[in-house]
Amino acid sequence: MSAEQPATPTAKRWSQRVLLIGWDAADWKMIEPLIERGELPNLARFLDEGIMGNVASLRPMLSPILWTSIATGKHADKHGILGFAEPDPHADGIRPVTSTSRRCKALWNIISDAGMKAGVVNWFASHPTEPINGFVVSDRYPTAVGPLDEEWPAVQHSVHPAALLEPACRLRVHPAMVNPRQLKEFLPTLGSWDATTDKHVAELRGLLAQCATVHMAATWLMQEQEWDFCGVYYDAIDRFAHGFMEFHPPRMEHVEPEAFERYREVMTACYRFHDMMLGRQMELAGDDATIILLSDHGFHCDELRPAGSSAIDANPVAWHRQHGIVALRGPCIKKDERLYGASLLDIAPTVLMLLGLPVARDMDGQPLRQVLSTDISSVRIPRIPTYDTEEAAAPIVDYREDPWANEQMLAQLEALGYIERSSGKQRERIVLDRERNLGQVFSSTDRPSEALQCYDKVLAAEPDDVGTKMAKAMCHLQLRDYDACEAVAREVLDAEDDAPRAQLIMGIIAFHRGNVTESLAHLRAAERDNPELPGLHRQIGSVYLRRRRWKDAERNFARAIELNPHDPEAYDGLGVAYRRQRRSAEAVEQHMRSISLLHYRPTTHVHLGLALAEVGQFDWAIRAFHVALELNPMLTLAHRCLAQLYERAKDDPERAAEHRRYAVRSRNGRAAQQVD
Repeated sequence: MSAEQPATPTAKRWSQRVLLIGWDAADWKMIEPLIERGELPNLARFLDEGIMGNVASLRPMLSPILWTSIATGKHADKHGILGFAEPDPHADGIRPVTSTSRRCKALWNIISDAGMKAGVVNWFASHPTEPINGFVVSDRYPTAVGPLDEEWPAVQHSVHPAALLEPACRLRVHPAMVNPRQLKEFLPTLGSWDATTDKHVAELRGLLAQCATVHMAATWLMQEQEWDFCGVYYDAIDRFAHGFMEFHPPRMEHVEPEAFERYREVMTACYRFHDMMLGRQMELAGDDATIILLSDHGFHCDELRPAGSSAIDANPVAWHRQHGIVALRGPCIKKDERLYGASLLDIAPTVLMLLGLPVARDMDGQPLRQVLSTDISSVRIPRIPTYDTEEAAAPIVDYREDPWANEQMLAQLEALGYIERSSGKQRERIVLDRERNLGQVFSSTDRPSEALQCYDKVLAAEPDDVGTKMAKAMCHLQLRDYDACEAVAREVLDAEDDAPRAQLIMGIIAFHRGNVTESLAHLRAAERDNPELPGLHRQIGSVYLRRRRWKDAERNFARAIELNPHDPEAYDGLGVAYRRQRRSAEAVEQHMRSISLLHYRPTTHVHLGLALAEVGQFDWAIRAFHVALELNPMLTLAHRCLAQLYERAKDDPERAAEHRRYAVRSRNGRAAQQVD
């Protein structure tokens, strides 16, 4: 252990044990109606006894990246997992992502190093297993191969300690073991048609078997092994959704009535199955444990489902929603309350807080202190610079890549549509995909210059890649290099007759240049080509705000919300439109909705403060402006508003003068940020 790190925890240990359960792609929009109908009794009890909310996902919304960020508290440029596959360093090909490619410690490493017992089951990029103080079942363990009457080989280094490999393998469930009675829970009309050659039935068997295998291993280890932390990852909801969400009611236009009747209950049954598994894990964890239930993103299940099949094809994230679920239950956790402003990056710091361990300053998230049932002002959370002053884990000395296991995993990823191997040049394709993904990480974390370097590498190899060109244009937009942005957008417009995204970018450029008439013309052109283009109506609303056409702005922000009910910027814009029409109470509601979806946006807190001040809620307005300044100390308007509130509402001239001084400094130090 590094000299910088304390030998023992120096903060209160809030929970004796922490169980982190990952449900990939779980979504409140599916869950809440099922709870109301009484179909998820265990989850209903969990929520009654705990706290729940949305959790903001990250870009790109690819599971290996997201779940590694969850386990490390860091963005992908730090942890190094950039997709489902990676170049094989020992051969001219590719391999599934591995634990050896992760460049920083995960929760199980940190907790193990602190002298506690840690366990993890089926987590992405957990193979080969690392020699921790506890147990690991890697993501190569549960995939079945071959007929039932043939040997199902154990994957070496898929279970730690090695002595647990043989008994763990006896728990595996083969798809052929899933019987018709079990299938009928998902397919009530099974038996009324010939299912022997039905590819959906075969897919369902495989998904149930793999999910059951993970659950069997997890519950066995939870009973037989000691643990202070246990993380269990289930990918079944995401995989079920890609296979069957298009059949979920109401019937989509492309789905044949016969297929709809066969498969319409699969997704509901999938959630019931997970509720049953949750009930068993709650029982095994005990009342002294804190349980965190989490998804990495949501999944469209209603009228917002994209047209066409939910099966993964060229765009595996088309059906994903930006917000997943998060819920916590335990002796130190608030009960029956809502959680706001959570990010996937906050989960690892929160686990460390609950176990009384320091949080590293190089983690990109923050502990969710607000979940605790005590006064958070009394919560002391020690900090250290990093946990990565040593190697994340000692490499397994005798580890060699298992070609058979790699091939099975790659074949599964190809069948799911996440990688493509059939047309050759697979290594080059994976390298470029990783650059694209890294570019998204940089651009989504306000590092456009670094993102441009990634996108230029991609375009050097694939100069006609329109998606990467648009991503590059947005980076120039972030840098306010409008000439460079326009050059890229015009290149796309010249090459394509139908280029709504390029028209949208041209509209944004004109807006920032102050030419609102030209901006609106481009945006209307984009609307003609694709009226449901993400972000379009929000941008049109912003143009109307600039033109002081408040009702037109209101209408377009409302349309943006109709298309995407989880767009925080659209709610914020709608709030501004309401406030400008002297509907400040309604404005407060919209800004609060925006903040509940995206806490880390300082301008929204400023807008909320302005609306609260107008309805006479001065104390809350002051708090809103202070939160904005915590996120961005250089917001001149926030300082000016605080100066006025402290002087006129609080009769505190000293603090008013202090904020006036800060306002002058921020104005002189940088250009004042524009806030409508």
